[in-house]
Amino acid sequence: MVQPIPIRGTRLQGPAAEPPPAFEDERSETRTLVFAAQVAAAIGVASLASLPVLTGSQPGLVRLAAPVCAAVLAVGYLAGFGRGRVRRPVVVLLLQAVIGLMPFGASWSVAGGFFAGSVLLTFRPVLAVPGALLACAGAAVVPALPGGSVAAGLAGAVSTGVATLALFGLGTAARLVAERGEQVRELKRQAITEERKRFSSDLHDLLGMSLSAITLKGELVDRLVLGRPGQAKEELGELLVMSRRALADVRTIAAGYRDLSIEDECRAAAAVLSAAGTRVTVARSGLGGLPPQVATVLAMVLREGVTNVLRHSSASWCAFSVSTEDGTAWLEIVNDGAAGAACDGADSGAGLRNLRDRVQALDGALTTETGPDGTHRLLAAIPVRSGPQLARRRRAS
Repeated sequence: MVQPIPIRGTRLQGPAAEPPPAFEDERSETRTLVFAAQVAAAIGVASLASLPVLTGSQPGLVRLAAPVCAAVLAVGYLAGFGRGRVRRPVVVLLLQAVIGLMPFGASWSVAGGFFAGSVLLTFRPVLAVPGALLACAGAAVVPALPGGSVAAGLAGAVSTGVATLALFGLGTAARLVAERGEQVRELKRQAITEERKRFSSDLHDLLGMSLSAITLKGELVDRLVLGRPGQAKEELGELLVMSRRALADVRTIAAGYRDLSIEDECRAAAAVLSAAGTRVTVARSGLGGLPPQVATVLAMVLREGVTNVLRHSSASWCAFSVSTEDGTAWLEIVNDGAAGAACDGADSGAGLRNLRDRVQALDGALTTETGPDGTHRLLAAIPVRSGPQLARRRRAS
């Protein structure tokens, strides 16, 4: 079963690894080569069965019918089992069984290889193997009849067995090539789906707070531009910085890879909340040795948490803390004004689902709760691993 492409650590997931550019061409060439071998084998078996009849002393009608019947057997085999497809096997088997019993002489017994090989391709081994062996044994009967010889019967059985194995082997090879092609197509579909999910998740998680901050700054500039133009100019300068940062985030999403600084995100979150008129309390401790992957996910959780405070609550205060304790990195965001707010709206829910996926990718946990007094609490906990441990996890994922 094809496994989905996981989110690797806490960095934004890049595009799925693409197969070598020539792989599709190589697979197509292999499929064509196998089908050509099937055609050659079918023609070869048909020729072994019909040429002795065609050059023999039988009546003219028999000599004419033998190559026609051999061609029908070859075409039926290729139509029913060519290129790894199985189409109308019952019809093909009946046709092969009837034509294989035509009284064209001892050499015609080789034509039973079409029937035996198709039986092996159609049924499970417990049924197919006895049936194929029986067909090969039957191919020895006509040459060994009175007037023939045991050696001729043995040669007929061996020839039929070789034809059976050739047709079965090439039919199996064609089926495996076709299945491999389907697996590759399914893998591509999953890769495209995962990349769309990655892009949507990164777009939501990275740009949510930036766009909210730009909106707040724009509203503030609009209020200040007439009465306090000097302060409005300063706020406009900060708005330009935020817009450039949002543009950089868009380019980051397109590139698919970035490390975020938890320290920078803490300062940016505090500035955005302050601009919205919310009292902010920030606590940081033990972040010096925090692995970049863990720091990036905590930064994204902080972004989404602060975005939800701005969008889905009427908070007058917000406190968040980031710390490392007992081998675990913690991020806690608490704010008031959650009662009656749309904290579980569609956007918020999508953002939290994205964050849970990222946190759980590192065996962490993300929980949220709303208290009866209208306070909302978001808590993320991620085990802190050493560099070698993270490297081993990346290779395992």
